[in-house]
Amino acid sequence: MRTFTGILVMAALCVAAHAQTFGVVDYERVVNESQLTQDSLRELQALGQRYEQAFQSLQESLILTDEERQELANLLLQPNLNDQQKQLVEPLKNTARQRAEELHALRQKANPTETEKAALERFTQMEARGREALQIMGQQWRQELDQQAQTRRSQVQKRIREVIAQVAKEKKVQVVFSAEVVFYCENDLTDEVIKRLNAKK
Repeated sequence: MRTFTGILVMAALCVAAHAQTFGVVDYERVVNESQLTQDSLRELQALGQRYEQAFQSLQESLILTDEERQELANLLLQPNLNDQQKQLVEPLKNTARQRAEELHALRQKANPTETEKAALERFTQMEARGREALQIMGQQWRQELDQQAQTRRSQVQKRIREVIAQVAKEKKVQVVFSAEVVFYCENDLTDEVIKRLNAKK
């Protein structure tokens, strides 16, 4: 049924296009070869890498307060840390590392004092809270990354459609088909679309 419907649609398009000037665009080639899509993909990969590296650093710095953890996360997600920001990162990591070492030492003690027991309980709770917070943060970051990917994909698609329309109007083309559904067409706009996208990054 779908195939028959598709044939009818194509037949209708061909009839409509018979009296008009039409062309084709290889959309897949445009996506694969245009600098616009390559730049967008690189930016998205760089963002994903920042999230991954930040998550790994936070896994190694579990024993922080919620405020310290959020501050460290915000710093680690910056695309390019300046010297002042770098100076803020190391003390937070060192604090977490010192607490982890202290917690490890307290867990090894056979007969801890009341003060040591209190410190052991406090650091243990902070560690558990850190794991829980990091799990939630990881889920949020995955959602943000997915949203970024969707937004960028929409922006790229919109820009490609705009350029296809510009090229078509300049060449007096009234109908543009996808190359996937046309076996042959002399009026292929693909190269010009790619050229235009690369010229206006």
